[in-house]
Amino acid sequence: MACDKNGKKLPKGISYREKEKRYMGRFMYHGEPFSVYGKTLKETQQKLDNLKYEVKHNIYFKEENVTFSAWFEIWIKDYKTPSVKMGTVCAYRECYNVYIKDTFGNKQLRDIRTDNIQRFYNRMAIKYSRNTLEVCRAILNGVFKQAIRNEVIQKNPVTNAVLPKGKKKKAVEAMTEEEQSIFLKYARDSSFFPLFELALATGMRSGEIRGLRWEDVNFEQKTIYITCTLIQHENIYYLVSPKTESSEREIPMLDNVYRLLKKQKKKQMEERLELGNLWQPIEGMENLVFTKMDGKPISNARFTQEIKKVVRKINKAGVDFKRITPHVFRHTFATRSIEKGIPPKVLQTILGHKDLSTTMDTYAHVMPNTKASEIQKLSGLFY
Repeated sequence: MACDKNGKKLPKGISYREKEKRYMGRFMYHGEPFSVYGKTLKETQQKLDNLKYEVKHNIYFKEENVTFSAWFEIWIKDYKTPSVKMGTVCAYRECYNVYIKDTFGNKQLRDIRTDNIQRFYNRMAIKYSRNTLEVCRAILNGVFKQAIRNEVIQKNPVTNAVLPKGKKKKAVEAMTEEEQSIFLKYARDSSFFPLFELALATGMRSGEIRGLRWEDVNFEQKTIYITCTLIQHENIYYLVSPKTESSEREIPMLDNVYRLLKKQKKKQMEERLELGNLWQPIEGMENLVFTKMDGKPISNARFTQEIKKVVRKINKAGVDFKRITPHVFRHTFATRSIEKGIPPKVLQTILGHKDLSTTMDTYAHVMPNTKASEIQKLSGLFY
């Protein structure tokens, strides 16, 4: 058994190298040797234990052959999935696949330099917003920082790259009152009409509507509780808690919302009885308010597709109508709320914004439309 410089026996697999004044830990796995070094016995033992775990769980990579894509998978599976919400994991994967993978996926970690990161940022800034750039930076920085902790690389190329301002954010689009009426008129025969009306009457996000459960609907108090949101990744659905605490909220029902939800409950119960064994909801999602014919969740893509069908119907009727997305319903609700005099602080709680500034900044463009009439309230003070 090996001993240290003082003659003290060392744990199995660890030796002291007198010439180098450091400890070395070694072990064999499937005939291949692995080793670590440390200044102290404690440090070396920790490194040795970590390395054994990584090798045995197939998450160890040598610096000379690990690609960014391979290490991203390790980072997202072993370090992010256990520590963040599933919604964040899915958002990171989507961002990586859409924006980062083509540029860095096949490159080796050790070959990616700060100037590569900077050029990537600069290209992104031409087309995308600051928010998108910040998510990309969070992923890049997280991947490289973990690689350093695992001693796969020595330096983080993200550290000295400067994030540009990004493309100016587009003004929020909302339907006018006339457009809202036109849309609802032509959507009346759609099976998705209740979802459209609910979105326009509550400001709920697409994932919140599609993930709404009957236990979150209180008919006695005429209140909807937002406790979860539906997300989808690689054809797998998840019901997850909202991104922030403020997103968990209560929304009072308007009378039309009360009626449509009562009607939906009755309709769904009849369909379930009629379908019998053909009603096959996903486990844990048996109580969704809105589903496909077989009881399974509705995807955001399907929701969007139904909106497009209504818009095509409107255009075919000879009415010029712009393209809209599910989020336009939320913006339209907020715009109507401001136009009808709902205080921004109240609107903030209904929309689930974390800060009042978010509500004010997002819908500041609506304010000028109401200023002229609102200021007239002061006219009686002057002669």
